[in-house]
Amino acid sequence: MFIKSSRIYTEDGCKSGCLEIENGVIKQFHLQDSPVKADIDVDYGDKRIIPGIFDTHNHGGHGVRMNDDITEDGIKRYLKGLASVGVTAVFPTVLPADEDFSCMKLLAKMSKETHDGARIMGIHSEGPWGSRVGEKGINTGYPEVDMEYGKKMLAACDGSLKLIGIAPEVNGAYEAVKFFTSKGVNVAAYHTNANYAEANAGIDWGITVATHLGNVMTGLHHRDIGTMGACINRDEVYCEIICDGLHISLPMVDIILRLKDNDKIIMISDAGAYLGAPCGTYKGTVFGNNEESDRATIHVTEEGFVLSKTGRLSGSSKPSIFGIKNLAEVLKLPMEQIVKFASLNPCEKYGIADKKGSIVKGKDADFAVISDDYDVLYTYSEGRLVYDYEKDTDLFNHKFVEEYKL
Repeated sequence: MFIKSSRIYTEDGCKSGCLEIENGVIKQFHLQDSPVKADIDVDYGDKRIIPGIFDTHNHGGHGVRMNDDITEDGIKRYLKGLASVGVTAVFPTVLPADEDFSCMKLLAKMSKETHDGARIMGIHSEGPWGSRVGEKGINTGYPEVDMEYGKKMLAACDGSLKLIGIAPEVNGAYEAVKFFTSKGVNVAAYHTNANYAEANAGIDWGITVATHLGNVMTGLHHRDIGTMGACINRDEVYCEIICDGLHISLPMVDIILRLKDNDKIIMISDAGAYLGAPCGTYKGTVFGNNEESDRATIHVTEEGFVLSKTGRLSGSSKPSIFGIKNLAEVLKLPMEQIVKFASLNPCEKYGIADKKGSIVKGKDADFAVISDDYDVLYTYSEGRLVYDYEKDTDLFNHKFVEEYKL
């Protein structure tokens, strides 16, 4: 198969030419002036072709959320929905709730299969041992690590657990970090009140990821630069950043990019079921059915905020392609730099950059075709067209709105 465009974002920059794809892999990239001894199958003209996005922190989308009542059909809808926003690889992100681990078990099974959408590259467990509630929240105490629970979680994931979050200051954090890293699982500093010294200690133990840098963690202060400062300063830490302009202001993103090695920046969405959902107020049972909870109701605003009753951020309703647009159009960063944040950098961190993360000979043919307005038009996963905006016109789970919208 031969796919042509005048703007293809390769590892060597934006090039005009033709992708030759065979058995799901990029066999060759032919520059514009190079003769191609075959018919062009698809000519996308001047539409931009960017590497497929690898979203390593994603709780759901299009009316589907990773929780314990998820079904195989729900996950298939989720993966198809992700393809509609340019995502070709994902760590479905789970908030463990019980010892059944049914969602993780199903995700582990489906990660070994090929589906019509993004590919599951592993499982991300956001927690369960966090200690910070963030802005407008009330601290109700600190959890203690239960290693028996952790071992059961690891077993349930059947080799698919790739990332787990923990607050480095909670009781038992050291034991947990050492255990999971010894099993090849990456550990992130997650929902934490740790000061700079405590965060540094966690990094010394083996923490190498900052969960959504700046959000639900101690921030930069001139007398103690907190977990945020430690993660920016330490070269071994990759920093997840939500670039929707809502979770972190874009001027702060600019500051981070000036301070942190840009090869250690990972763009994430932190999206949930509300991605693609209409604005309005929803019953919060998707977060738990405790009517006294701050999240008993959730409000999705026109700007894209997902807020609890007291105004706490509760995930995102924007995909990573929205963050790409922010960095390009507001911060005026070059696309060649931005696509690394969304694609190559996470692949480097999680050990799959030999096959994914950029458009180059020998890698999987994972890419998205986007308009100048950053609308995703087509998405290819391992050479297969898994999203076509003209045909895949209704991917949202309308039952979600019927059940939860007030």
